[in-house]
Amino acid sequence: MAKYSETVLEEIKSRISIVDMASKYLTLSRKGDRFWGLCPFHDEKTPSFSVLPDKGFFHCFGCGKSGSLFDFVMEMEHLTFPEAIRHLAEQAGIALEEETEEDRQKRTELETLRDLYEKLAASFNYILVNTNAATEAQQYLKDRGFTTGSMEKFLLGFAPDDPGWLYAFLRSKQYSDTILAKSGLFSKNNKDYPIFRNRLIFPIRDWQGRVVAFGGRDLSGNSQAKYINTPETMLYRKREIVYGLFESLPTVKTENSCILCEGYFDVIAMHQAGLSTAMAPLGTAFTHDQGKLIRRYAEKVFTMFDSDDAGRAATKKALVVCESMGFESRVITLEGAKDPAEMLQEKGPEVLAKACLNSKSGFDHLVHSAISLYDGKKATGKLQIFTEVKPYLDAVESEIVRQSYLRDLASYLQLDESTLLRDYMNRTTDKSIGKREEQFRSGKGFDPSLGGWKRSSDLYAMLTLMNNRFLFPTIRNRLRVDDLIDEQAVELYTVLEDASREGVGASDELVLNMIGNEDLRRIVSMSFQTEEFTAQAEPILEESIKRIMLRRLEKVRKNVENLIRLAEKDGSVSVELSHLLLEKKSLDEKIAGMRKPEHV
Repeated sequence: MAKYSETVLEEIKSRISIVDMASKYLTLSRKGDRFWGLCPFHDEKTPSFSVLPDKGFFHCFGCGKSGSLFDFVMEMEHLTFPEAIRHLAEQAGIALEEETEEDRQKRTELETLRDLYEKLAASFNYILVNTNAATEAQQYLKDRGFTTGSMEKFLLGFAPDDPGWLYAFLRSKQYSDTILAKSGLFSKNNKDYPIFRNRLIFPIRDWQGRVVAFGGRDLSGNSQAKYINTPETMLYRKREIVYGLFESLPTVKTENSCILCEGYFDVIAMHQAGLSTAMAPLGTAFTHDQGKLIRRYAEKVFTMFDSDDAGRAATKKALVVCESMGFESRVITLEGAKDPAEMLQEKGPEVLAKACLNSKSGFDHLVHSAISLYDGKKATGKLQIFTEVKPYLDAVESEIVRQSYLRDLASYLQLDESTLLRDYMNRTTDKSIGKREEQFRSGKGFDPSLGGWKRSSDLYAMLTLMNNRFLFPTIRNRLRVDDLIDEQAVELYTVLEDASREGVGASDELVLNMIGNEDLRRIVSMSFQTEEFTAQAEPILEESIKRIMLRRLEKVRKNVENLIRLAEKDGSVSVELSHLLLEKKSLDEKIAGMRKPEHV
């Protein structure tokens, strides 16, 4: 079978959402954090087919079909897994090559960098919270009105002033010079000189909560750059990352909307004021890639950039992007403060929250903003206002909506509607709009439960491991495949072993494709769509392993008891019988030590 790299699968998933793909075959409507429609795999009158966009999986509660984006295409187009990859890659415009040794090396480096960033984020946070070296940073945050809760939620940290600390620390953790050179954490001209010194650190997470980059705010007052970010790396492309999206997701899914701010402190200030859908496009113009990411979860975008010239320009660009992608866009303008962070510091969270209650539609904001800049009474002023608004009009998908906007604009400018429309048509030679995604209705979500499944302790342990595959190397040293008696659990253990050996354990899709039993593949696919197997995975596994070990010991003890009875019956020599009795005593003690009331 052709083998493609996990990087290719991730690239496909980043360009094609499972919602968009499923929508080509059936009509979906949004309810809570899922999309629902009539199942394409069996006849039904009430929708039971669901798609979970943030997980990238589907499940039918009627016929039980379940799987990933690739499984869906395999079913609908009757393709094999490699054929489905090629089919999707062609649609996404991705050149396909089978995984080479170089691909494998890149994947290993990527996984190492992920590990490095996660651990370093925790270390920066520990330094901020627990050391005297960060006293100035702690006071700075306190003076700006930020709470300990906000620091914890966004995992804020501190990079010490010592230029030799970071390199020595990471080398002591066995990270190679090659990895450190690719980490983006050190100067290009000096391999052991850190780019972050005496800076407040903002870990930047992707939508899955993985730390992929850092931002740093200078606290010395001597740096020419008040803020710096890690450069783009194997982990991080800033046009595809939205700061605060991960922290905002629970509320965004509920409210079906988000608030776009300008910077780190603005996002944190908004969350502290209870406006926990706030996020920021990392100092860049809001991109289509970022819009596609947000579009998975929200239909409405509020923008709230700074009130300076750069902020106004960012608002204008963001509104055009939002309109081209089918968002309902509105603009919040703060009165009496430059940005949310300043309002939080000077007036407190209650005033900030209240100030965000009023907003204008994106179109009205653009028109009123242009009117404030140009003289609408003069012909040249009217043309300048029209020119300011035209990119937004170009982005509108519906001719009916565009005609309505042009009618309103003609009224604002006191022009004949047909004249304005004719001028617009003459100036529009190439309609610069993106494909609008289908609008979905909101409703209450449905959180599926696996409680109705018949599952053994063995299978439950293996499903937990399938959802936390990074734990498998440690667990397999304590748990052997021979310890399992459930056939499905044995198959999953074998799959985990093979995935670990082949180095493909990071990809849900590749691991699913390695499961031969269709029913078992469905169960695993469904488990990926719930939180049941990821919450407190390690304690659950500990308890499961204890049960399995207890079962193993009881089996051994039963065999020893049978041997004792045979020895007594056959009149074996006392030495042999003594050894068996000692072994039984040892087993009794181990079992008694492991037993708890729930095991009885």
